Amino acid sequence: MYRYITLFTGLIASTASFSASNEPIRFLGKGPNAIVREGSVLIAPSHEYNHFLMRAAVFVFALGLNELNEYCVRGVIVDHPTPFAIGEMSGVEGKLGENLLWRGGDMGNEAAILLHSCDETEGEMIGMSGIYQGGLQDAMKLVDAGKVTGDDFKFFFNYIEFTESELDNLLKDVDSDGDAWASVEVNQNVILSSEYGRGDCWSMLRNKLRDQGALEKSAEE
Repeated sequence: MYRYITLFTGLIASTASFSASNEPIRFLGKGPNAIVREGSVLIAPSHEYNHFLMRAAVFVFALGLNELNEYCVRGVIVDHPTPFAIGEMSGVEGKLGENLLWRGGDMGNEAAILLHSCDETEGEMIGMSGIYQGGLQDAMKLVDAGKVTGDDFKFFFNYIEFTESELDNLLKDVDSDGDAWASVEVNQNVILSSEYGRGDCWSMLRNKLRDQGALEKSAEE
């Protein structure tokens, strides 16, 4: 079953102090050979033209059964910023309310998900990613008290969901150049960065995979 997904109704902020482009990545395969697990990041191929998935890097935060008893994968797009702060669109107060709201996907009943790297709040780590979910009340108190910074927290509006068959079809979609969806693991800072414009994390991770020889450069990039 899914772990409890902490959501709160509602629909620019902090700047991370690191460069995501300097962070290492671990390649977990591409196409039908891609390993998909909690804490991994799915990277779209250049030929993906779905409105939400094109040029997307999707952090997988849950695997399990959804409300329809279907086995699914849930994730959030990490590099699709909105023009809103989370405090403008919800009840998040204090310094944390200044954090940028990111569009995580097209499902989720217009609710938001909080991901962060603070182990002083409720919730278990997602895989081995160093990232936790939920704990909003603790998060607001910790940030206002100066014990952690807002850079450790990131809010997503909605999420992406794939059923088992949808994910299988997605991974089987390999073009004539061998380009396909790829899976990687990255440092938590890559996921939580507030530096991205639309598609920036996707582009950075694709470049790193090319440097490793895992991808060829597409004519569309």
